[in-house]
Amino acid sequence: MFPEYDIGLERALLITLDQLTPLGPVNLPVDEIGGLVVAEDCVAEANCPSAPTSLKDGYAVVSADLENTSEEQPAKLRICGRSVAGGNTSATVESGTAVKIMTGARIPNGADAVIANEFTREKDGWVLCRRDAGPGRNILEQGHDVMKGKLIASRGEVLAPAKTGLLAAGGISTVRVHPQPRIGIIAIGDEVVSPGKPLMPGQLYASNLITLLSWLRYFQMEAKVAVVGDKSENLSRTAENMFEHADVLITSGGAWKSERDLTIKVLKAMGGDIVFHRVRMGPGKAVALILLNNKAVFCLSGGPPSNEMAFLQIALPGLFYLAGKAPVPFEHKTATLTKTVGGEKDWTQFFYATINKNSGQQFVSPLEMKSRLKSQAHANALIKVPEGIEKLERKKQIQVQVLFRPQF
Repeated sequence: MFPEYDIGLERALLITLDQLTPLGPVNLPVDEIGGLVVAEDCVAEANCPSAPTSLKDGYAVVSADLENTSEEQPAKLRICGRSVAGGNTSATVESGTAVKIMTGARIPNGADAVIANEFTREKDGWVLCRRDAGPGRNILEQGHDVMKGKLIASRGEVLAPAKTGLLAAGGISTVRVHPQPRIGIIAIGDEVVSPGKPLMPGQLYASNLITLLSWLRYFQMEAKVAVVGDKSENLSRTAENMFEHADVLITSGGAWKSERDLTIKVLKAMGGDIVFHRVRMGPGKAVALILLNNKAVFCLSGGPPSNEMAFLQIALPGLFYLAGKAPVPFEHKTATLTKTVGGEKDWTQFFYATINKNSGQQFVSPLEMKSRLKSQAHANALIKVPEGIEKLERKKQIQVQVLFRPQF
């Protein structure tokens, strides 16, 4: 494999996806599959409801008994039984009789309608019905929600929460899905300290590590994390331990060219193959993709904006692809730019931004805070100036990458 250096963003993403293969499917309980991708078609194994049931509290009747019934001409029926949800009644409804029934209860034999309580009055074992109830009134037929043998979820579909409930209603207890990738994150640097530990002068807390971990959890992924110093043996040992359980490794820091930037060197010494290193994007240029033990390692730089941007634009789409999803983590919206932003002819430039709605129109504003971390923290969108475009003019309508859904 010949590594590629200083490549364009689109090329980097294309290579990333070309080197990855969606994880093999596994069988998981239906209560653990929300948000995952179905690996095979799912067909209902049971009807829902399993038998005709009542949509109302009232009385199961023969509809013909209530023809032409009104307040002035009520029908009087003898109550011959009771049916409750989850129970089973042996009573049979015949002309001139009714069974008192609760919502969700099985419709007794002989009945073809339910008259709701509010149109009845019960006294001394009889019920007075003051309106009609045509055939099928207030009855949920067998298989109305889910019909046995019918397709519920298709291969490749991302399972929304309500769809998992529909699968359960159809009698499906386990589903074959593509799992989320197992991830390891290693923060690298003598100056980096885990949150909660004492901080010495010149050190800083591993905020990149927390940001990456939070992004993963936002997308229902989990990771094991570690913080190691600038020593080759510590990094190699930690990486080996991570690979015992991880499908993907993400490193944070040490990805550039200085003598203390050991990440790429150590991974190469462990047998890793560099796929690409350095991408023409800002922030995020130092990103690298390395294959080690047939697994992907995304190497991110230590600068907070560069670290996060390379993760969002390259590593995260790769993780989505491993999970069987389209490699597009974020939606795009059209918005009007409130200020001109400059680009570069020879690379892709990103700006942290906020997107808001005003008078029915969406506007996007680049953030110009002095603090890099504050710009990241306040952004809910990203402005992308593609390679070759020197600027995007104010008032221009552009496509904006939405990180978090605005409260419109």
